Amino acid sequence: MPIDAAAHFPIERQYVAIERDDLLKKIAGLEKEVGQLRQALVSHAVIDQAIGMVITHGRLLPDQGWDVLRTVSQNTNTKVRLIAEQIVQWPYSGRLPQDIQQALEAALARA
Repeated sequence: MPIDAAAHFPIERQYVAIERDDLLKKIAGLEKEVGQLRQALVSHAVIDQAIGMVITHGRLLPDQGWDVLRTVSQNTNTKVRLIAEQIVQWPYSGRLPQDIQQALEAALARA
């Protein structure tokens, strides 16, 4: 008859439970990190597209495009990612929110 080690050695069972809990926490943390990294990749791509549109629209250098995008974000108190999404959708929707459009025009004029 096999011996149930966990029943005879409660300390070992406690360590196994702790290790399992630690592993589950580690897995949950890694899953969260992977999700954040995926979102960052998408956000980075959208921001790069918006910079391209800004430098084309304003006939600017790439560094100036980033500066314009950041300035619009600061002046409208809106995250850069959200500004970028609006700018990328602008040619398709034909609309840009008025506060973003005004901030963009002002930032382009200063650049």
